[in-house]
Amino acid sequence: MSVSRHLVHPDVEALAEAAALAVAGHLTERIAAAGSATLSLTGGSLGVKTAAALAGGDIDWDCVTIYLGDERFVPADDPERNDGQLDAVLLGEIADRATVHRWPARGPEFDDVDAAAEAFLASVELPTGDEPLFDVTLLGMGPEGHIDSIFPHTPAVEESERLAVGVRDCPKPPPERLTFTLPAVRRSRHVLVVAAGDGKAQAVANGLGGADPADWPVAGAVGTESTTYHLDGPAASMLG
Repeated sequence: MSVSRHLVHPDVEALAEAAALAVAGHLTERIAAAGSATLSLTGGSLGVKTAAALAGGDIDWDCVTIYLGDERFVPADDPERNDGQLDAVLLGEIADRATVHRWPARGPEFDDVDAAAEAFLASVELPTGDEPLFDVTLLGMGPEGHIDSIFPHTPAVEESERLAVGVRDCPKPPPERLTFTLPAVRRSRHVLVVAAGDGKAQAVANGLGGADPADWPVAGAVGTESTTYHLDGPAASMLG
């Protein structure tokens, strides 16, 4: 049975450290049980801060496979790409140990976002059926409840079968992105959502309150074993 809970931390630094410690614990537990573990990382300011805290964790990265929950469909050297930001704080330090699967970049090989999404899915060996895709999924969240590049009332949030899709006309720039979908996120053993600031309070309340994911995508991010929101006080201000 999946367990949902929230933890409130005194500031964003403590939040990021606590979330990183939880991620490390889940990964270590899975490596001990199965010999390997999979992790889906997020970008964004708090996601990057949590990834930076992970860099100091006691994790056997040789046994970890890393995915990114979404990516901006821009050239590989564009500073907007999530993987570049994560390279700077974590991936660059462990690239020779962990297996990292990156999303395609816009360029000579790919200029169509949908084709890039299909090529990505064809290039990775994801478990079939109902088997978990990720042991841990780390998610940031927008004030409207978006996670990865799954925004309210868009084709991506309505997707019920495909594990990854191309995103066009994204409400936030850049307009084209690549993202795992809710069916993929829900095949995570442990989901951790990190959120800070009173601008996220409504989304937090609706996510934990079981709102319609079409309206608040974060509400659809539920792990098969656990779902934990790591929050600061303002982000938790609308919770009972």
